[in-house]
Amino acid sequence: MAKIGLVGFGGIGIEAAKALVLDPSLTCDIVAFDRPEALSQVPGAQVGAYEEILDAIGILQTGHTMRLTSDVKDLEGCDAIIFTAGLPRRADQSRADLIGVNVPIVGGLAKEIGKAAQGAFLVMVTNPLDAMVELAFRNLGFPETHVIGQAGVLDTGRFNIAASLATGVPASQVDCVVMGGHGPEMVPIYSTAKVAYKPLTDLINSERVAQITREVRDRGRTIIQRQGRSATFSTAIAAVRMAKAYLLDTREVMACCTRLNGEYGYNGIYGGVPTVISRAGGKAVEIPLTASEMVAFDESMNATKAMIAELDQVSR
Repeated sequence: MAKIGLVGFGGIGIEAAKALVLDPSLTCDIVAFDRPEALSQVPGAQVGAYEEILDAIGILQTGHTMRLTSDVKDLEGCDAIIFTAGLPRRADQSRADLIGVNVPIVGGLAKEIGKAAQGAFLVMVTNPLDAMVELAFRNLGFPETHVIGQAGVLDTGRFNIAASLATGVPASQVDCVVMGGHGPEMVPIYSTAKVAYKPLTDLINSERVAQITREVRDRGRTIIQRQGRSATFSTAIAAVRMAKAYLLDTREVMACCTRLNGEYGYNGIYGGVPTVISRAGGKAVEIPLTASEMVAFDESMNATKAMIAELDQVSR
């Protein structure tokens, strides 16, 4: 039975636990970790959600197990870890605004997890994603194939549903990808976007292309403004999908923040690119880009480099 650690049992961690319990393809031992002060709050979201999820396991009568802990050592033996600990952003913040507050949280926990859970596959979710996955990689001591970031799966999902709504075709028949950093410079790739095997750009005009691009880039802020908090359910579904691809060795290709080793002309930096996930971990996949898409990707990677430079300053 797979052992999955949820580091940070707030909104996304709770939704990830629900998704795992409801997934018939995987039976797992779920270890939900959070700070002692969070777990001591009664009534409190963490403890209450934990009790409810336990009841759901009883109702479904599945083989899942789950425990709630504030001891990092309980993550020992985890096959996969979904890392969501840290402060979420507000509507008046960019993802990059969180770098100062989340560096000590992510950096400290990554060092502890590195000692307790060697051999695990870690999916980073905490924002600013591109900097936090780099920080986790530096502090964990895991192979680069086993530290990847969740952003592209969520952003690609947003591109997929926008294309679906624009064309009236179900999302099951849409195949899009978003590349680059998890921020305003993210790059929806239209040259390979297909709807029912037809090029998306054959089905919509240039004004709709521009509208979809804006919607995809602004979707996170829109959700915060409309529901008063950042996305949790969709983010959790994306992270769980990545963890499952590793655990079940599906060899799926999905957009992830992955360590680049020459792909797209970049070395030793994390970038949002198509990635094959298997039991060997995550490996970047190169796809052809148009000249304008490559320029946009370079601009996005430059923004990531600037964020890493800020991470270096904050981490000193």
